[in-house]
Amino acid sequence: KDSLSHAIEHLGPVNQNSTGDWKRIIVDLAHVVELLVKELLRRIHPAFVFNNIDKYPSNEAFTVGADLAFTRLQKIGDISFSDADIKAVKSAREKRNEIEHFEFSIENHEAKVLVGQVLSFILKFAKEELELEWKSLYFKEGEKWCILYEYKVFYEAHQKSAQEKISENEIPTIECTSCHNDSFDLDNEECLICGHKEEVLDCEWCGASYIYSSCEYDEKACLCPSCEWEDGYATVHCEKY
Repeated sequence: KDSLSHAIEHLGPVNQNSTGDWKRIIVDLAHVVELLVKELLRRIHPAFVFNNIDKYPSNEAFTVGADLAFTRLQKIGDISFSDADIKAVKSAREKRNEIEHFEFSIENHEAKVLVGQVLSFILKFAKEELELEWKSLYFKEGEKWCILYEYKVFYEAHQKSAQEKISENEIPTIECTSCHNDSFDLDNEECLICGHKEEVLDCEWCGASYIYSSCEYDEKACLCPSCEWEDGYATVHCEKY
């Protein structure tokens, strides 16, 4: 709740945020996501919050990250997540990592979509899985709730519009490396939802189209992620030669 409140302090109306604001907002929202999934894991059993459950209880043991917490909720807690949930969590994690560990820049529209995407997950998860009625909390401060809701509605409406356009015009798309929706226009090299732009390449092995940043290794940039993985697997298991 504190992290969400801190994000709201930097969150102006949809068209009034700087790059510095977006950085702070995205980091705070990613923190909210991580704490929410950890809290649900803790409610199942407090030991599951620890990376090594055998060290429970301990004030010195490391707790799980968002990825492992998310996995444990599905495998141990039997919690089902929609594709939209998974994409939102993945987007939040990756953008936070970019901000904290790499050079980071983001276009205004892309940032608005990302914030709306993550907020949609946060508000839904908090209410449905943890019974946290944050709407009533922020409704008392009407302007703050309106701003949160504005981003949520902006994302959901924009996503619906883009998907209708893709379907009606039979636009060839693949998964966007920013918002992770199946909305990256192969012909125009741009995501129809978040606006992320990047070069599209053709794999030298299978011929499939892929986005450059979807690959893990620069030296394997001529291969799509699937073929890149197969090449790496063959190398590690001495099958390549």
